[in-house]
Amino acid sequence: MKKLLLSIGLIALFTMGSRAQIIIDTVSVGAGYANQKYYSLQNDEQGTQGKDNWDIGFEITGYAGTILANTQKANFTVYKAPYSIANYAIIDTTGIISWPMLYNSDQTWDVGAFNRGANPFNSNDLGWGVYDVNTHIITGDSCYVIKLSAASYKKVKFENLSGGIYTFEYANINGTSSQTATINKSNYTGKNFAYYDMTANVAVDREPVSANWDLTFGRYTAFIPTAYPVVGVMSNKGVKVAQADNVTSPSTYNTWSTHNLNSNITEIGHDWKYFNLSNNAWWLAQDTVYFVKDKPGNIWKIRFTAFGGSTTGNVVFSKEKLSTVGITDVMGNIISKVTVYPNPSNGSNTTLLFSNESEIVKVLVSIIDLNGKLISEETITTSNGINLYNLNTQLLNSGVYFIQLNAGGNETTQKLIIQ
Repeated sequence: MKKLLLSIGLIALFTMGSRAQIIIDTVSVGAGYANQKYYSLQNDEQGTQGKDNWDIGFEITGYAGTILANTQKANFTVYKAPYSIANYAIIDTTGIISWPMLYNSDQTWDVGAFNRGANPFNSNDLGWGVYDVNTHIITGDSCYVIKLSAASYKKVKFENLSGGIYTFEYANINGTSSQTATINKSNYTGKNFAYYDMTANVAVDREPVSANWDLTFGRYTAFIPTAYPVVGVMSNKGVKVAQADNVTSPSTYNTWSTHNLNSNITEIGHDWKYFNLSNNAWWLAQDTVYFVKDKPGNIWKIRFTAFGGSTTGNVVFSKEKLSTVGITDVMGNIISKVTVYPNPSNGSNTTLLFSNESEIVKVLVSIIDLNGKLISEETITTSNGINLYNLNTQLLNSGVYFIQLNAGGNETTQKLIIQ
């Protein structure tokens, strides 16, 4: 009887998961676009931060050395100073109006304002410094001036990134109020960036764990074609988006597999709206549909329905889950829907559920921690119908892990929380 009830429960679970439910949601970045919101398509809002509570952002992942600048703050500008790092002490702002102004990329998280100007013929040049393949240290070689406000300028140099620790120095142009600061990557495990406030002289922990969010709403700099501040939506690392324009019946159009999902972080961006001067109101693209592959691998359909502008900062949209996480073939058709239960788990009885709609396949099941370390892997053979597989999680410490499945070169990932 217990086995029968379990089978009925599994059938109900997958049946409910296959029904499309349209949800209308509102994300508000506040009056004057004062905030930044982190959002999960599955679990809604994951955090709110004031957009002006940081100046510099430091990438946390692996050996990566992307450094961002918060060019959305009023009167905030980053200049590449025409001084070598050896001449940091004698920097002044003479001729600053002609210095290059630097901005973060609006296509990828991998190029920040301080990565601009890198030698395109040297893959080890990160703009602010050069990576040594032998020591795994990035040593700074550039100087910058940051205009923090209408009357405040700081000179900045990034000394190095060594052993997972960024070291940098900044001061007033005349050398007073000098600060040497560090950002230790290990303090921000699982996040994309750590941040720093140069006015308060403190590190700022403002981002949710990367696995917990898909989209971020707020201001950023776009290039149309020159740098211009906009309000829109950027996608997280690992999230892919496809934009379908001129859709005849957008409310019923769900053919996501015919579109190319890509990693451009502003594929959704800001151009789903524009301000119509003729009627002094915001206009929204009614025939545009976005398909989003979220962090776990689910496919969502998004349509924007209203925008409150700077008065409220409200972004209203519909979302609809079109497919659940699963192993997919090259045509994008789900051949095996996957669920992990219980989730969160105490580690003693974690089960993987397969609802296989295809022929017998071999699946490589891997457990990976937040640092990308492989904990275990095993190849299993699935059959048609419902499959149960007991995951070996008894020795896992409390925390967040990823269950990665690979079938014929196609991968999907499911988050697992061990309590």
